[in-house]
Amino acid sequence: MKVALLHVDVSGGPESRNLEILSQSIRLAAGVGARWIVTPETAVQGYFFACERETKPIEIPIQPSITVEPIQKLAAERQVTVFLCCAEQDEESSKYYNSCLVIGPDGNVLGRHRKKQAHSGVSEGWANKGEQLEPIMCGDRKAGILICADSWYEENAVALADKGADIIVVPAAWPPNSCGGPPENAWKKASAVSKRALWVCNQTGKQERLDFTHAQSAVVVDGEMRLEYSGDPAVLLFEWDFNKQCPWVNEFAVLPL
Repeated sequence: MKVALLHVDVSGGPESRNLEILSQSIRLAAGVGARWIVTPETAVQGYFFACERETKPIEIPIQPSITVEPIQKLAAERQVTVFLCCAEQDEESSKYYNSCLVIGPDGNVLGRHRKKQAHSGVSEGWANKGEQLEPIMCGDRKAGILICADSWYEENAVALADKGADIIVVPAAWPPNSCGGPPENAWKKASAVSKRALWVCNQTGKQERLDFTHAQSAVVVDGEMRLEYSGDPAVLLFEWDFNKQCPWVNEFAVLPL
């Protein structure tokens, strides 16, 4: 199966720009045969969206909102599964979460993961901590999701593996040597102890608060970095063998944006 990681510059927003970038990238990925497409953490609004509203109330919609409907329609049109990361409001509790929606090839939401290990501070202080950790059925495969710092705690990866996850998807906003050191150390450990591969979709771009220029997207297998990329915005493609739990090649196919 061909997989695409969208290594894009979306941390600064605004949402309208990010949705254009995501739509363009999904079309490009689907056009070359990608069946699963992964976006970085808070790709819809941008990782720093709350920092721009420090003096105003934050407004976060119930998801999927009307603004992400074009992504749902695109997933259905191209018959792809999209791991779409966004801020969302819970319909019942009105609490806010840093989430990843899994949009299936019919355009409907198959499930969602809400980040469990949200940071304090302006960039993530708006988000409540998720309480569930369950794989999501995507066709005939189960995908576990750990958003960024969730993967620092290897017990999360082990829990997903124990619940039958075939793969662990890690949307991230994690530059090198921040938040506890090189993130690849956490990804290697999570992969090794869970005996599952991690697909890490990071982001790029330079912001005043954090520089993602050298942030890595990666495929980690058996505790080792098998595929790595950092740099300019690009769609990163690889063929994945679910039976052997490994990529077919040792480097990404890179489609610049």
